[in-house]
Amino acid sequence: MIKQTNLIYTGSSERQSLYDLFLPEEDKQQPVLVFMHGYMGYKDWGCWNLMGEEIAKQGYPFAKFTITHSGTTLDQPVVFADLEAFGNGGYLKELRDLQYFLNHLEKEHGFREFILIGHSRGGGDVLLVANDVRVKQVHCLAPICDIASRFPKKERLEQWKEKGVYYHKNGRTNQEMPHFYSQYEDFLTHQEKLSIEKACKQLNKPVFVYHGSDDASVPPHEGQTVAKWTKGQFYLIENTAHTFDSKEPWEENEMPDKFKLVVDLIVKNIGL
Repeated sequence: MIKQTNLIYTGSSERQSLYDLFLPEEDKQQPVLVFMHGYMGYKDWGCWNLMGEEIAKQGYPFAKFTITHSGTTLDQPVVFADLEAFGNGGYLKELRDLQYFLNHLEKEHGFREFILIGHSRGGGDVLLVANDVRVKQVHCLAPICDIASRFPKKERLEQWKEKGVYYHKNGRTNQEMPHFYSQYEDFLTHQEKLSIEKACKQLNKPVFVYHGSDDASVPPHEGQTVAKWTKGQFYLIENTAHTFDSKEPWEENEMPDKFKLVVDLIVKNIGL
């Protein structure tokens, strides 16, 4: 396996961010699997590196990237050092990042076919671009099925508009993560483009959904909804939660059993 880490691409708002490539020893002209992380994440979170290594060992090229407005920086890729960037992020910029990254992979590395993998919020994002003719399959890990419901409601929404910012505490780092009201304005302007339901119902390619039975962050019914809309396959992974027993930091050399099960299912389903 050939591993190239912390390469640079340019995404939304001309902002640069990092990505990794995991390449099999033998080039068999396979589609590249492109992984997109979720909310308050980054490409090196938890077991994502181990997933990339395993998939490359199975003969498939794998790429993963950090969104441009994750709050991490080129110099601090696993620390939320730029909260201003995080606050200015949002779904529209994430969608553009993924589109820019796919174009970058084609232009710089010659990949012309993609299999998308997304976790949580990233699982919703990959569905929004899956109609790209270069995309051959989609794999969603605990995906969200709707964006509108993620925003504050009623009085909290009015307070957000009035103050221009609301904060969500990161339970791992204890940082107060800002969300500027411009994120909601972007959503209102581009609601149709950001409709996961519409994207799913227009999709006519294989979709596979994997969801933990004990997921309290994104309930399994959201993954089931995605599978229903896309006429895809749904896998309920028993006795595990949102990250399939992975956590940050992950300091072991092996994936947890439930996480490994998901990776094995992805590899199996690629060949269908």
